[in-house]
Amino acid sequence: MAEGHAVIRWARRLAPLVGEPLVHVQMPKRWGERPQTLVGQRLLPPRTHGKHLLLPLSGGETLHCHGAQYGSWQVGERPMELRKEPKHVRLRLDTADHEAVFYHGPTVELLTPDELAAHERLNRLGPDIMAGGEGSPDFDRAEAVHRIRQRGEDPIKPVLLDQRVVAGIGNIYASEGLFLARVDPRRPAASVTEAELDALWDATIPMMWDGTTRYGRTETTPREMWDEGHTRWVYQRKNKPCHVCGTPIELVRLPPYERATYLCPACQR
Repeated sequence: MAEGHAVIRWARRLAPLVGEPLVHVQMPKRWGERPQTLVGQRLLPPRTHGKHLLLPLSGGETLHCHGAQYGSWQVGERPMELRKEPKHVRLRLDTADHEAVFYHGPTVELLTPDELAAHERLNRLGPDIMAGGEGSPDFDRAEAVHRIRQRGEDPIKPVLLDQRVVAGIGNIYASEGLFLARVDPRRPAASVTEAELDALWDATIPMMWDGTTRYGRTETTPREMWDEGHTRWVYQRKNKPCHVCGTPIELVRLPPYERATYLCPACQR
């Protein structure tokens, strides 16, 4: 699933269309003729919140997209050869010179200002870990801590994956961030101290912003380790030695999602 850093990449990729009048709009059939009312409107600068992409339009409505597991964008100059079959196109936006195509994403909806303000799913989202640009200066750490505390005995790792707690973190960065903060992913959420959570944010936020500059790769270790093939601390490194202490990395699965969770049993407490 596209994590917050990937959605920011999507927003950046749409830059060639921003400010230009739309000449063609294609949406799922259930929207009927409504997409044609967008022709002539201009795409305003995209916004993101966690894993959600919001595309405001000059007429006041907003396109809301969520990629889930397989969603992706293709943007290029017209005419552009589609890299996937037309049946996979969920949204298409054309200007005079460029086009953008959204594939596979399960969520594509056109929202009025009132619908956007009352959107149940968006309103439930926790603080955006990517909020405010580089370094996430607008990430509300206090609210994130409050929501984590409310989860009591639930293991901290799946709590971090719950977008109602913190928006934008996915499986890779949750595993890597918890390792760097030296927090065992199985610990009860309420037992993780504020200092440990600060260490988690301080480790995770730079990794995710670094990820906005690369496509299709997730390296979380320092660059000097890459030449030796060490691009991640724990994720997908089951039974391999910890880069810090040499202890074999373990794989566990935690409820309710049962997502693969990697940890060093010696470094993480």
